[in-house]
Amino acid sequence: MRSFIIIIFTLICSSIFAQNLQELVKNQKYIFEFRDGTTIIGTYEYKKDGNIWIKNSSNEDVYLPQVMVAQIHEANDKNIVDGEYWFPNLHDTRYFFSPSAYGLEEGEGYFGHSYWLLWQMQYGLSDNVSFGFGTTVFGIPTSLNVKYSHEIKENLNTAFGYFWVGDLFNFLGEDDNSLLHLPYTVLTTGSKENNLSIGIGYNLQNLSSGEQDAIDRLALNIGGVTRTSRRFSLLFEAWFLDMGNEEPTILGGPGLRYYRKINRVSAKNGAGAKTFDFQLVISSFTDGAVIPMFGASQRF
Repeated sequence: MRSFIIIIFTLICSSIFAQNLQELVKNQKYIFEFRDGTTIIGTYEYKKDGNIWIKNSSNEDVYLPQVMVAQIHEANDKNIVDGEYWFPNLHDTRYFFSPSAYGLEEGEGYFGHSYWLLWQMQYGLSDNVSFGFGTTVFGIPTSLNVKYSHEIKENLNTAFGYFWVGDLFNFLGEDDNSLLHLPYTVLTTGSKENNLSIGIGYNLQNLSSGEQDAIDRLALNIGGVTRTSRRFSLLFEAWFLDMGNEEPTILGGPGLRYYRKINRVSAKNGAGAKTFDFQLVISSFTDGAVIPMFGASQRF
């Protein structure tokens, strides 16, 4: 049975790669990724006897064994920087916590954590709609969210969503197990590699109680990312809450993201790729003290 599964998996991977090869165009420049993570950039000539023949950057004829090539990408000005292949942003839908207006494609998803205590997952139901779930290792609080993303024009995107936080499993036994009802909208300008987002939300929790002024129910956030190298990006995120108070609550700070890409035939759209985040959080809750935060995520 085990041998049968291995054979089927091999045939599927071979089929995926064969389809990729059939799309190659003569005299077109491509990026060839090998299973060990190395890459070579060259102009496709032809394939023969299990080898792919290309001309490399030195205009030399080079052959690549097909079995060693994991993925092939068309080369362009966006993914070739100073002669080096930069794979796409592997986590473009969010900064540290706040969302960008970019969305997951259908079938894409990721799961992640902060200090292995707070866990979340997101999944693309379609190319425009995604759904998410989060909780702690204690099962409380729990979060649910849905997000609709739309491209207005190139490098300008918007998103609308709903974010709920509460005691989903009613561990506390309260009549009202909701803590936060937050519809929100986000506007992102820039590419997936370098962008800036502005978001605004309004908390509907206990709206009829009159206990909070309208301005105190607003939540504003700013997030940004800039790609600095093949494997690193700089990020920034800030939240503004309780803006009706004399001293509004401000939370956020700068940080760094490291990308670890997986090279295999079945790793479609970066599946298996991991990102590692480090952020220095400054909060008015802690009188300006800096809190280091660590998180990681993996695509599937």
